[in-house]
Amino acid sequence: MATRPVPEEPAAAIPPVTADREASEALLDQVQQRVEKLRDERFAGGDPVVSPRPVRRVAEALREGAIAALAAERLGALLQLDGALLTPAEDLARDELAAAYRALATWDLRSAAMSLARAASFARFADNQQRIALGWALYRLVEELLRLVPGQAREKALPSVRLVEELLPTLDQLPGAERAFYAREAERLGQVWKQATTDDRAWCVWALFRARVALLRNEGAETTLAWLLRLAQRAGITSGHADDGLLTLLQRAQAVFALLLGPPEEQAAELYKLAAEAWPRDLYRAIAAALTEAWGEDATAATHRFALALYVPESSPAEESPDA
Repeated sequence: MATRPVPEEPAAAIPPVTADREASEALLDQVQQRVEKLRDERFAGGDPVVSPRPVRRVAEALREGAIAALAAERLGALLQLDGALLTPAEDLARDELAAAYRALATWDLRSAAMSLARAASFARFADNQQRIALGWALYRLVEELLRLVPGQAREKALPSVRLVEELLPTLDQLPGAERAFYAREAERLGQVWKQATTDDRAWCVWALFRARVALLRNEGAETTLAWLLRLAQRAGITSGHADDGLLTLLQRAQAVFALLLGPPEEQAAELYKLAAEAWPRDLYRAIAAALTEAWGEDATAATHRFALALYVPESSPAEESPDA
C-alpha cells in the first residue's frame, strides 16, 4: 500500500542579529575618551597602564572592564586586570608581523612597511619586538635586491646582508633555528645577486624578476617596459633571432621611449600608433617564453630565486627555547 509523503515543515526563520546602534556608539565614545586621555599621557613621556576604574555595581564593572580592554587594545598598552599585567593587542602584533613577512616574500615593500609599523605599535613581548627588528632588516635586503642593479651598482655585494648577519646574534628571544634560517637566507640572496653581477644569464633572470615585480606592484607601464627592453638587449633577442611577434612587441615598447625624445613630425604619427599598442604584460610573457625556450628552464620560475623564503617552525611536542 502506497503511503502519502509527509511534507517537511519549513524551518523556523532565524531572526537577524542586529547591533544596538545607540548603545554601541555610547560605548565607543567612552572608549575614545579614555584613549585620548592615555595618548596625552604618552605624549608627556609616560607609558600608561590601563586599568578598570572602580565602580559600585556589577553591571558597571562589566562595562568598565570592556572600556579598559578596548582602550588598551587600541593603543597597544598594558592592561592591569586581577593583579596581572596583560597585553591585549599582542595577537594583533603577531597578525601584522605575519602579514609583513608575507609581503616581503612577495616583494610588496609598501605593505610590509605598513604592517611592521602597526606591529610595532602593538607588540610588548620581546620575541615579537625582535621579529619586528628582523623584519626591518629583511625589508632593507628586499629593497636592495630590487633597487641595486647587478654589475652597475657601486656596491659589489648587498650591504644589507651584513646588516642581517650582525643583527641576528642579538635576537636572543628567537629560536636558534629561526635565526640560523634567516642567516642562510640572507647569505643565499646575497649570493644570487652577486652572481648576476658577472653572469649574463643570472643577470637576465634578475632583470626578468625586476620587470615581474614592476608588473605585480603597478610601478607603471614605462618602468616595466624599460626593464624588459634592457633584458631583451642583454639576452640578444632584439634582432632577427626572435620571432616576428616578439619583434613587433619590442618595436611597440621602443616607440614609447622614442616619443619622449620629441621625434620629427613625420615619424611621430607612426610612433604614436605603435606606442598605443605597447602592453607590458604581453611583452613580459613573450620574453619569458623566449627565454624559457632558449634556456630549457621556466624563466619565470627562475625568478623565484630572488624571493625571500619564510621560516616555518617544525611541529614539535616540546617548544624550542630561545637559546636552544
